[in-house]
Amino acid sequence: MSEHQKHVDLICSYSFCAAHRLWNEHWTKKKNDQFFGSCAHVHGHQYKIEVLLSGNINKDTGMLINGYDVDAIVKKYLQDECDHKFLNDDVLFFKKHPPTAEWIAVWLFHGLRAKFPKGVTLKKVRVYETPELAVEYGE
Repeated sequence: MSEHQKHVDLICSYSFCAAHRLWNEHWTKKKNDQFFGSCAHVHGHQYKIEVLLSGNINKDTGMLINGYDVDAIVKKYLQDECDHKFLNDDVLFFKKHPPTAEWIAVWLFHGLRAKFPKGVTLKKVRVYETPELAVEYGE
């Protein structure tokens, strides 16, 4: 095997609990209820997220980044920003964007991207609103 740097992707999974309500202020209650169904009412999820980090294996450590460091970054962000919160009211971003899985993925990606050290790139965030429904966002 060549001694050249090896590029890898690392995927780490986390979860957080939060509540939200899907509602369009420009629509009638009837239209909101028809389109969003039970999601038009306040309800909660145990979200699962995956972060996909990319970069070269460090020749000294044999790792892209230590998993404990990834945990510290992501868990702190989730705890501080969204865990056990009502996303519509408690997270400023969601005062301007509906707290759909799509927008949660965008928000998490942009919130986490700059927190990783040089040489470690956040490529994607995947948000599972339910075990059957996931959204992936990256740039």
